[in-house]
Amino acid sequence: MNKLVGISRTKYRVAVSDILPYERPIFFTNRFFVRFLKHYGVVCRDGRLVATKNQCDGLDEILSILGGHKRARRPSFQYSIAKSSTEQGRLLTVIHPYHQVQMVEFYDRYKSVITDFCQRSRYSIRFPHKVAVVQRKPKGYPKYLSDDVQKSNPEESIKHFFAYKYYNNINDFYDDYRFLRAEKKFALMEKTDLEHCFDSIKPEMLSEAMFGCKMDEAQETMACAFYNLNQSYENKPENGKPGEGIVIGPEFSRIYAEIIMQRVDADCEVQLESNGIVLNRDYVFYRYVDDGFLFCNNYQVKDKFNAIYESCLSKYGLKRGNEKDNDKHRFFEQRPFLENLTAGKLALINLIADRFENRLDTFKGFKKVQAGHYDVPTVLDYKSFVQSVRAIMQTYGLKYKEVMSFILGMMNKRLTMLLGEFNHLYKQYCQAEFMSEISEEGSHIKLQYERGFLNFLDNLTEVLFYFFSCDSRMSTSTKVVAMINHLQLFVRGKFQFSDGDWSTKFNQEQIEAFDERITDLTQNLFESVGTDTVSYIETLNFLEPQKCMSTAVQIHPRRLSVLMEKINDKLNFFSVFQVLHYIKDDNRYTALKEELMLWIEQKTASLFEQTKVSETESILVFFETLCCPWVEKNKKKELMERCAELDVKQKENVLAFASSQKDLFVKWRDYSILEEMQHISNTEVY
Repeated sequence: MNKLVGISRTKYRVAVSDILPYERPIFFTNRFFVRFLKHYGVVCRDGRLVATKNQCDGLDEILSILGGHKRARRPSFQYSIAKSSTEQGRLLTVIHPYHQVQMVEFYDRYKSVITDFCQRSRYSIRFPHKVAVVQRKPKGYPKYLSDDVQKSNPEESIKHFFAYKYYNNINDFYDDYRFLRAEKKFALMEKTDLEHCFDSIKPEMLSEAMFGCKMDEAQETMACAFYNLNQSYENKPENGKPGEGIVIGPEFSRIYAEIIMQRVDADCEVQLESNGIVLNRDYVFYRYVDDGFLFCNNYQVKDKFNAIYESCLSKYGLKRGNEKDNDKHRFFEQRPFLENLTAGKLALINLIADRFENRLDTFKGFKKVQAGHYDVPTVLDYKSFVQSVRAIMQTYGLKYKEVMSFILGMMNKRLTMLLGEFNHLYKQYCQAEFMSEISEEGSHIKLQYERGFLNFLDNLTEVLFYFFSCDSRMSTSTKVVAMINHLQLFVRGKFQFSDGDWSTKFNQEQIEAFDERITDLTQNLFESVGTDTVSYIETLNFLEPQKCMSTAVQIHPRRLSVLMEKINDKLNFFSVFQVLHYIKDDNRYTALKEELMLWIEQKTASLFEQTKVSETESILVFFETLCCPWVEKNKKKELMERCAELDVKQKENVLAFASSQKDLFVKWRDYSILEEMQHISNTEVY
């Protein structure tokens, strides 16, 4: 049984778990913002952010700029991520800091109402049912990486504010008793989804879904409060007109949609029953957010269900996906209801298990020993592995975007096991060598293991970059970068032997050779980026592994400058500050840094020229420029001088406060990719 640990009861934890989009650059987080809010007891009061405790010089001015003026418009920061390597991007939204605090207070006030209105459907298989009070105990840093690693704080790594029933991942549904029971009972199955669910919802229909009335009749209710919050974000929908749809990305949007979908489900069930079609007797329908699974025994029930369901959806601006052009639509007329995707995943599991094995524990290794040879623990051939993956995908008619997250997840799971086993074996040889207790044959075996492992790293890195080139989405980028960094940390790791002595695993020359391989592949990746690319933020994530390298093996400054020239007209907060986070105060990037500072000046101009507008992106740019330790003090002073509403003393207080605060949305000092990934890939809550 997994050990559980308590979750912080502070209301501000909402800002960690439910406010930011999951698909965002690795370096951007809300946990420092939550520390700030919690320490000063920040609340929304009379249209402003106000501190209720721990007052100090500069705090009021900071909150005034951070939250915007009393009646200011506060447009959200929207950024594009790639849906796939070929499709147009998807807009995700980071809401204004003021609205983030409003959302914290909204959850605190209406948490019981939210769970009540999310438990009124018998179709839904993913909905919040209570406020989470415990979570799985985080594993901390993997000990196989190095014997001197430290654990992160689990209280700052919370997956959700609410505990969810019944599934946290749609893949868990396929092997569960609900699916198998329905497959046994019914002869037909149809899988479908909704078309542009989040940007098609009519926000004003929330009151209809909750109370059966129009929004102007639902004043002082949760529906009206939630609706007003959504309208204040000024999000631009991908489809439809401004004012339609809800923001895409944060968890609170899924809750907004779930409340509406629960009403659609309930209305559909009632209308079907009035037509003599009874749930669990004539059909079963399971809905996971906007994906639906209908089980029935005849076409009449199927057609009637679809007609009534579409009618109920249309009331809220929604419709089912087009059957002809929808990859998610499937219809099964005979058992088993097994998709090509499911069968393909089983084949991929077997392939990955075979290629990511400890060869010393297999018959292959035994045969070599019998022949008088020593096998190496790890072997991976880049070309052979990629060709095998491609063959499986061709056989089952799969696309990379359908399976890439699964492939990388399985690879990471097997890699963790493999590294742990290799680490245990290799440590024994290193200790024997360190104590001068190793034979000539043992030294030969150790050297063979080293060479084999480093060759394994090179081939695995090739595989990871290839997979990203085939599926250049944010989720793929994040997973690939995390795995590469795991390998970097492993080769940089240390052993502590039984007598207390310490030793490195690999020498500096071997470490730099591996880093050079990563850099070569990164430079090739940067060169492949076109001026019309959508996935430039995803590509810039590959600067993360460069941050722990020596300057001698880092990517050449010219390569990065060329990339920035290509995306010059697409720069935003994420791209600019990812680059600043990487180049720090490196003199090789003086010209590039000057260009970035010019962009920062232009982006923050609206804060001081239009007092009635407080753009989220401008706020983020302003404060992270003040917090960044590699922006010169005179530049920060110039930025503050443009804030005409503050006097000299107030400006000095703001600069001093920002300097002492250190982190707000970005961790500038003592940065660790592994730590950031642990906070993104957090554990389940209950």
